[in-house]
Amino acid sequence: MGDVAEDVFNSIGSDAPLDGAGSVPPVIGNPGEGFKMPTMEEFLSMLDHMEGLSDEEKEQLRAEVTQNSLRRRLQAGLSDYLVFIVMLAIMLAVFAFFGYKLYLSLTEKERKREEKLKAKQEKSKKRNDCPPLPWRPLMPMAPQATAPAAR
Repeated sequence: MGDVAEDVFNSIGSDAPLDGAGSVPPVIGNPGEGFKMPTMEEFLSMLDHMEGLSDEEKEQLRAEVTQNSLRRRLQAGLSDYLVFIVMLAIMLAVFAFFGYKLYLSLTEKERKREEKLKAKQEKSKKRNDCPPLPWRPLMPMAPQATAPAAR
């Protein structure tokens, strides 16, 4: 496998040494300007037109490239789905948490309201169950002065 990649690199050829000892021509402008990544079909057609590779090496390289391409696509698709599922799970967890808190709050309010109503009913029941008290004035009456008897 490594030999095929080296053969492809060597068939392209390179006048510049890889160790950096030689001079590299200066780059003017943006080095990536105008560069377009070839599609898989374009790459495979370029592979067919390469000289210096045997038909067996071309087929082996083609098989490796297409297999790696499919694997990358599958892994990229899986990672996209994994990110989507994780984000969806986080959102559902947040909604579930706040929904649960809201449910607890509402049930607690209802329970307190029922307890208050029950206490009020018991209080009025106690008041109604007592026998009525005899009527008594709120303030004691002062003794009435009697008229002096005639002598």
